[in-house]
Amino acid sequence: MTKAVCFIAARGGSKGVPKKNIRTIGKKPLIAHTIEDALHSGVFSQVVVSTEDKEIAKIATKFGAKVPFYRPKNLASANANMDKVILHGIKTLEDLGYE
Repeated sequence: MTKAVCFIAARGGSKGVPKKNIRTIGKKPLIAHTIEDALHSGVFSQVVVSTEDKEIAKIATKFGAKVPFYRPKNLASANANMDKVILHGIKTLEDLGYE
């Protein structure tokens, strides 16, 4: 049985809590908890993070996720439509040979 790829969208900007995805919670950045939970779930073949932020990408990679592309700035704004973010991610992953 083929396992799914976990797609995590994590942008650098946040109006409510700036840089929330890299804020430390219990000795690890917030995004690390999400990545580790996905990796240990047994549901996914791999975890992919979509971001425009180099610091998020570095942390994501450190905790076992792949960051095979950077999200375009127009899809990383506070007004970005999540449907478009996901569609961009799927198309880009397909173009890169992910199944």
